[in-house]
Amino acid sequence: MARKKSLFNGDSDGWKKRPAAGAGEDLDITPMIDVTFLLLIFFMVTSTMQATQDSDVPVARHGVGVDTRGSTIVLVHNDGNGLNGQSVIELKEAGGAIEVSLDELTARVRERVQNGVMDVIIKADRGVPHGFVQEVTRAVTEVDGVKFYIGIEEKKNN
Repeated sequence: MARKKSLFNGDSDGWKKRPAAGAGEDLDITPMIDVTFLLLIFFMVTSTMQATQDSDVPVARHGVGVDTRGSTIVLVHNDGNGLNGQSVIELKEAGGAIEVSLDELTARVRERVQNGVMDVIIKADRGVPHGFVQEVTRAVTEVDGVKFYIGIEEKKNN
């Protein structure tokens, strides 16, 4: 008896046979790539780039600015572990900031004073205990000839 052809192009039991591997059509992902690039371009155009601050310092009430190009900059901040965190001292250099101890800070400031850099700017985060900032200030002022300044944020004129 001859087999009857079904509407599903399969056997007479109604099930469609699976095509052999590689015999099917390829999925065109070009539109998906286009949408991805459009989203990327959209977010690049609409996002705003803001420089990160070195530290979260208090706002100025009085005083004048100091040129940072001819100064040694000392950053004092917490290590990010909240109330249990420790305060960290970093010395800002051309290649970035390096972590130093109080003794190393005094030695490096002394070395820079010998090279003619007399101004030291200490930038301390709001969360650093005041006593630790005083220790850093004492370590800096141990060097003769140093003029130190406390770094603050410029007052916004609104």
